[in-house]
Amino acid sequence: MRTRICLYILLLAPLAVYWQTAFYDYGMTTDYANLRAGHDEPGHLVKESASRGRPLYGAMLETSFSAISAVDQLRWMRLVTVGLLTVLGVVVWRQLYNSGWNEIDAAGIGLGVVLLPSAQVLVGWASAWPQALTLLLAAAGFSAIETEIERGGMKRVIALLGGCMIYAAASLIYQANVLFALVIVTAVLLVRTGREPLSDVWWCSFHVAAVAAGLLVGHLVMSLLFSNGVFQPVVEPVGSVLSFLRYPLPNSFALFALNDDEYTGVVLYWLTALAVAAAIFFAYRKIVANADAVIRRRGIYAVSALGIITVIVCLVATDRIATYRVLFSLAGILLVLMTYSLRTLSVQKKMTWKHYAGLGLLSAFIAFLAYRNSFHLLAQPQSVEWEEMRGAVLRASFAKPVRVHIITAALSDRTTERTYGDEFGTVSSDDPEVAKSMFRVALGERFPDKLPKGGSYVLAASETVPAQGSYDLLIDMRKIKSVTP
Repeated sequence: MRTRICLYILLLAPLAVYWQTAFYDYGMTTDYANLRAGHDEPGHLVKESASRGRPLYGAMLETSFSAISAVDQLRWMRLVTVGLLTVLGVVVWRQLYNSGWNEIDAAGIGLGVVLLPSAQVLVGWASAWPQALTLLLAAAGFSAIETEIERGGMKRVIALLGGCMIYAAASLIYQANVLFALVIVTAVLLVRTGREPLSDVWWCSFHVAAVAAGLLVGHLVMSLLFSNGVFQPVVEPVGSVLSFLRYPLPNSFALFALNDDEYTGVVLYWLTALAVAAAIFFAYRKIVANADAVIRRRGIYAVSALGIITVIVCLVATDRIATYRVLFSLAGILLVLMTYSLRTLSVQKKMTWKHYAGLGLLSAFIAFLAYRNSFHLLAQPQSVEWEEMRGAVLRASFAKPVRVHIITAALSDRTTERTYGDEFGTVSSDDPEVAKSMFRVALGERFPDKLPKGGSYVLAASETVPAQGSYDLLIDMRKIKSVTP
């Protein structure tokens, strides 16, 4: 009975939380450019993504965007993301439960992973569905190895090769999310009985080496493609480690709490981050004081994994200052350590109805935060911008040459009360290129084949009002400020 309840919650909760976000009519920043490129510039998305070492990401985007023709069809891509994350939650739950975790704790981790701010961003961004697929592949790579690793011989070798190939393929989609496999490695390590054929050291070594080998194979494949001139690498500015420690790392420790840029929620944010750090610290002290050397060693390994993932995320994620989009692995391992720490520090080991009621209330609150963040801070604000642009295009006449000028919105013109990290509560049309892409997509929806006879346009965008007489159609995106979503 309890197993069925856990399964139903893991299947239905993501749909209930993200359904409205997925089916709302809007696009995010890169969605508009990708939608246009998928039809007008074949091969562009593959080349652009491959320049960052992600050719399969580009191929998936080009395939999916070429299959749709309007912004309201982006909902199907967002729904795919919800489906992939739902499967990920179930896979994590079953893997941890079969490895020795308490069923409720395992289900809590599976659900928590699906509700992390990182997941909220992926659901809100149609172009991010391959990132969710990478997470599922990382879990699949771990499972492929784990099923045969204890048996030894050729079965172990084949399992390791299979896992490496899965990790390598995943690294060609989105490198940072391959590290999610280490989250499951850490979680399973914490509950190993010590009676397995492989020691903890060898077991960890095989799994970590497989992840490293997969990333290395992906890197070598891209190096070969770059050296042969198939793709051209792009040199991106690399953020400082100090910035990573100041922003993304605290965001991971805060788990489900967001810190707005005006610091109005700073108390809850830092209390959550400090509570997570304190729970892990005191649980670690309790573990290392244990007389059992095996338990002490596992505690050290688990905490060491946090440091390892932090360093690897710094090295792998060149766009790490984008915070939540690349923090699945780091936030995931903190979620695992937090859950294990609470179980370790708990005086009463047996679950009572009060524990279940408390977990239910906590889960409902976290689900509410995930809904609020994804819908009210992503879907609604972006929809207001899209409706403003689409309405202006629908009202205009394109029966003759038109000089179009877009006044971009500023962050102060946002419809949300506050802004947060990543894309939560921000404005997309403050970027002239994004505003232009929105216009072209809106125009393409109105005239799918071509403009009316004699119609053409010249497009420009700026932050300021252009000189009188220099335009025929003025689209002022600053008007979104007066709109109540």
